[in-house]
Formats: sequence, C-alpha cells, structure tokens
Amino acid sequence: MFKIIIFFLLIFTIIYFVMNFIMSKRQNGLVKLIIPIAFTLIIVGILFFILPRFGLNPIILFQSIISKIIPYFSMLRGVF
Repeated sequence: MFKIIIFFLLIFTIIYFVMNFIMSKRQNGLVKLIIPIAFTLIIVGILFFILPRFGLNPIILFQSIISKIIPYFSMLRGVF
C-alpha cells in the first residue's frame, strides 16, 4: 500500500511541476492545482480500468516500478 501511495505522489508531483512550468504566466492558483489532480485521476483510471482488460495487474506493475525507485531515496539523503 505504501508503494502505491508513493507512485501516486510521484505521478501527481510530475504533472504538477509540468503544469506549473506551462502555466507560469497565469496567476490563477486554483487551476494550477485542479489540472494536475484531474490528470492524476485520469492516469489512475486508465491503469485500473484498461490494463486489467489486457491481462495486466496494475498493483504488481506499481510494486515493480516502485521497488526500483525507492533505493534512490536513500541517495537523496546525502544530497540534501
């Protein structure tokens, strides 16, 4: 469960930073938060509704991706 939460947070932060980079000229703060949430929910919807139709289990997919990302967090501790 912890790995899935980390995966969702990574998706959200990547989309949030991309949208802030694109929409940096505008001052509407609410739109900067709503659009990344919408894209995150769309990605989650695609993962949980379409991938099982093709025989792929998204939870196992999350676990395999996150297990490759988590070791890099210990490296960040030395950077900061």
